[in-house]
Amino acid sequence: MPFLLGLVIYKLRRRHLSMFHLIEEFLQSHNNLMPIRYSYTDIKNMTKGFQEKLGQGGYGSVYMGKLRSGNTVAVKVLSKPSTNGQDFINEVATLGRIHHINVIQLVGYCADRSKCALVYDIMPNGSLEKYI
Repeated sequence: MPFLLGLVIYKLRRRHLSMFHLIEEFLQSHNNLMPIRYSYTDIKNMTKGFQEKLGQGGYGSVYMGKLRSGNTVAVKVLSKPSTNGQDFINEVATLGRIHHINVIQLVGYCADRSKCALVYDIMPNGSLEKYI
């Protein structure tokens, strides 16, 4: 029984680590095409310790933040990336390249082991949801 428990824990940790290895490998190989990479400490600082919560969604919470430049941003802190990290990779890769007046700009991201966050330009009039 202890062997079986040890095996299960080993498999879960290995799966967890491989997900972050996949994310890290992708980000390193596409570094010159990506938005700014922030550390988790940077994310905590720009949100003043996650002080002002703007909302909550299925993938995590969104907080008000301020960049060193003084620009206000929305920081989406992901509660847990998908099993293989593919959703996070897709969002960074896709939104990092899109520049359109009707799409919120992805300013940066954080991929610090199990901590993942996305930093967006803020929508000055709140969420689109209240207008639909």
